[in-house]
Amino acid sequence: MCLQAAVDKMKNGGCPICHRYFLVFYILRERGLIDLVVTTFLPESPPKEVLAFSNGKHYPLVKVHSGMDSRGQDITGLECDTVDEIEALLDRFDCDDMRSRKESHAEAIAEQSFEDLYMVSRQSSFRINALISALTC
Repeated sequence: MCLQAAVDKMKNGGCPICHRYFLVFYILRERGLIDLVVTTFLPESPPKEVLAFSNGKHYPLVKVHSGMDSRGQDITGLECDTVDEIEALLDRFDCDDMRSRKESHAEAIAEQSFEDLYMVSRQSSFRINALISALTC
């Protein structure tokens, strides 16, 4: 993954899109679905590996050196230099942690639990047994 560098030419810079994709790909790495190598660069001096498949003026860039998606399809050599291509790549992985709140079943269950807990705590007859009951549903 190639991201915009900060002023020090080493750390991730101020590109919010780059930061978002870095976090998403980091989740995939933490789940053991990918190996992640991050290269930061400035558009004035893109590294030669970036110039091999892009002009180095757009961020972020993703190149798959080797690997398989969640369906077992080989994605070795896949290059993504647009947001749409990166999103299509991410769709090939079945990782619930990358989904938004509206798409994540696990997050919807957690939100419903907190909503139920809030409703129980607002009742005038709130008791500890009611709290335990709400937490164990």
